[in-house]
Amino acid sequence: MPRPADPKPPLSGFYKLALGATFMAMLVIMIMNISTPFEFARDRLNELNDPNWLGIVAYRFSLLVLVTAIASVPFMLVMHIVLSPVRKLLASGYSDDGPDLLEKARQRIINLPFIMVPVNIGLWVLIPMIIFTAFFRVGFMDSSTAVAFSLRSTMVGVLSSAIIFFSLEAYARRALIPLLFPEGRLFEVKNTRRISIARRIRAFYRMGSLIPLAHVVLTLFVLFLQVDVNPMPTHEYARSVFIFSLVIFGLFFVGSGILTRLISRSIAAPVGDMLLAMKAVKQGDYETRVQVVSNDEIGILGDAFNRMIQGLEERKRLRDAFGRYVDPRIRDEILSGRIPLDGEYKDVTVMFADLREFAPLTHTHNPKTVVTMLNAYFKEMGAAIKIRRGLILQFLGDEIYAVFGAPVPDPKHPVHALRAALDMEVRLRDLNLSFKARGLPELSHGIGIHTGRVLAANIGSPDRLSYLLVGDTVNLASRLQAMTRDLDTRIIVSGDTVSRLPDTFSTATLEAVPEPVSVKGVDRPVSIFTVAGA
Repeated sequence: MPRPADPKPPLSGFYKLALGATFMAMLVIMIMNISTPFEFARDRLNELNDPNWLGIVAYRFSLLVLVTAIASVPFMLVMHIVLSPVRKLLASGYSDDGPDLLEKARQRIINLPFIMVPVNIGLWVLIPMIIFTAFFRVGFMDSSTAVAFSLRSTMVGVLSSAIIFFSLEAYARRALIPLLFPEGRLFEVKNTRRISIARRIRAFYRMGSLIPLAHVVLTLFVLFLQVDVNPMPTHEYARSVFIFSLVIFGLFFVGSGILTRLISRSIAAPVGDMLLAMKAVKQGDYETRVQVVSNDEIGILGDAFNRMIQGLEERKRLRDAFGRYVDPRIRDEILSGRIPLDGEYKDVTVMFADLREFAPLTHTHNPKTVVTMLNAYFKEMGAAIKIRRGLILQFLGDEIYAVFGAPVPDPKHPVHALRAALDMEVRLRDLNLSFKARGLPELSHGIGIHTGRVLAANIGSPDRLSYLLVGDTVNLASRLQAMTRDLDTRIIVSGDTVSRLPDTFSTATLEAVPEPVSVKGVDRPVSIFTVAGA
């Protein structure tokens, strides 16, 4: 596991969040109890008429803090035990020597909210029951008030537990999960709990709507039971109920707002990260990754999204590497699936260029020198062909096999082929000048060009394919290249190619051979042209 930049994130954040939520819940209960139009609450409010009311408020606030501290002790002890593997892992500096410890720490950090919430709810059921039963036993309040306050405390505790759940989850996602799960995949950890998006929404509805309504119904029911023992004028009764309703509204407006923010963030934040990552990928950044911090549907989707980005990144690397061995145009046609496996007929112009007297050169010169000269030749000729939209299919020893008009269609492929041949002549003259300056022999070549119909296909074994052309057009172009020796010329163009050239190629450029020639493998005589000065 990679060592993070901050090896020891504070675990105290978990304790602070739980303690803060518990204290706020206690404060809410105190405010609600005092504002309730019960006889007990009215007596507490009357105490504030005492000249020493500030001391009474300070006493009750200090009592609230003390009760919160005492009630939180069991909760904090359980959390301390649950976080023990995480604490040990942090102390070890994320050592790779303890995979079991790492796995256990991962389990605990995911399950922490699920473990602590039942504990917290249990304490909210047990502690209020003990406190208000004791109050009833000592005559501090009547039975209906004690039951109402106990149930009310439990319901507030349930809402507080929900806030604690999502607060602990949010802190874990921010501080620890990125460290324990640098590559995501939280769903792969065994023996862990998860809460779906649907359950999060249901939790918000129940906590934000049902609990406040239950408080109102419970209070009105107890008031109904106390009508005879707690007589009040109608106006005072209505005012008390109205004030209590406002208090309930205000307290639960704030509480449900906190819960809404936590739940919405738990859903919106990872979705927002995914949208940002999608935007980055759209702009070509395949190194971006989504930080997966949950094991729910969004977390699983984030892991799938990361795998997709990784696949795109690998595909891009493969595409780039493929383009170094295969012409990018062939690569794009193959990857897009536009080249049928059984081939397709195309109208193209085929070119063959072959070096003359190359074999003797290999015997009289250093092999490294020969390779250097050959690479320089291929570089210059390849550039001339590429500029004219041609495609080199193969380097066959000292021969170049190229096509114009495939795999990407080009309606001017005869023109581009002949212009490429003329460019090759110019480049070869310049190349020979550089060879001569270095004391190297000059090179000479012959070029044959013919236009016709071919079958273009992926040809080879299942594990190795080449994009090649099949047909008499290829054979005739190769034969024309071989005839350049016999006719002592450098470029020969078939009549089929010349017939498709525009008038810009005048007779000053092309010279017709008086009589059609017989070509081996071709049934009919072939009209050919040479290039003036070549």
